[in-house]
Amino acid sequence: MEKTTSQRLFSWFDDRIHIVFIIPAMAVLLGLVVYPLFFNVNLSLHKVNMLNFTSSNWKFVGLDNFIKTLGDKTVTDALVRTFVFMLVTVSGQLVLGMIGALTLNTALKGRGLLTVVVLIPMMMTPVAVGLFWRMLLNNQWGIINYFLSLFGIDAIPWLSQSTFAFISVCMVQIWWGVSFVMLVLLGGLSALPPEPFEAAQVDGAGRWRSFTLITLPSLSPVISIVVMLRAIDAFREFDIIYTLTQGGPGVSTRVFSLQLYLTSFESQDFSTGAAQALILTTITLLLASRLIRSMSGESNG
Repeated sequence: MEKTTSQRLFSWFDDRIHIVFIIPAMAVLLGLVVYPLFFNVNLSLHKVNMLNFTSSNWKFVGLDNFIKTLGDKTVTDALVRTFVFMLVTVSGQLVLGMIGALTLNTALKGRGLLTVVVLIPMMMTPVAVGLFWRMLLNNQWGIINYFLSLFGIDAIPWLSQSTFAFISVCMVQIWWGVSFVMLVLLGGLSALPPEPFEAAQVDGAGRWRSFTLITLPSLSPVISIVVMLRAIDAFREFDIIYTLTQGGPGVSTRVFSLQLYLTSFESQDFSTGAAQALILTTITLLLASRLIRSMSGESNG
């Protein structure tokens, strides 16, 4: 039986209804992601500062801003410092998160309450974390130095001496991110089947051998994902470090995102800042692609 015009129109609309629902999301994506990205690329290829930002006559300089960025020792030092910061904090979060997850995965009395307590840092915003620890680590009246003085230890210049300042920002970043790592690993541990562990116990394997031969291989997809997530967050970290030290003393805690901020908004060199932002975006995308491959491998497995 031949369809009427209204039936054909309804069928045509029904086949394409998914496009109608996608349009709002695509509009938001274009407005908030795609357009700013292309604007940033265009900005990085010209010479733009506060004096000519509102002008339409920007001088085209090609890749000069990228060459200037990669040839600036201050910027490359900040990039190296960022990788060190990422390596230290992700390693610390993974080790402490694994210890915490293994502890909470046992039949521990008050486990539920303890889980809530250890997740408190994850519920705090990075700015609040930075301000909170800035008070705790204050040289004169911080509570950390007060407790150290009870054991006869002199006050430590946590935020005013280069080495201690870098240690401090790493320590605070680990404290803030370990809750997330612990939660994800605890979920992975809870999902592991008990049979391999029971068989290992019957064969006389101790806890360490069970951990290295069963737990770690079984959790490797989860560990890979959580490491990539924390690495991405650590590489673009800004809030905690800015509220703690603002990159000081000197440049001892100036990571790449802080260098980008100083270039763009304090030096008002928008084009060089745009080039630095694209470098940061590229490295983040490389880390994200590794995360996607890990997740794809897990789902295929």
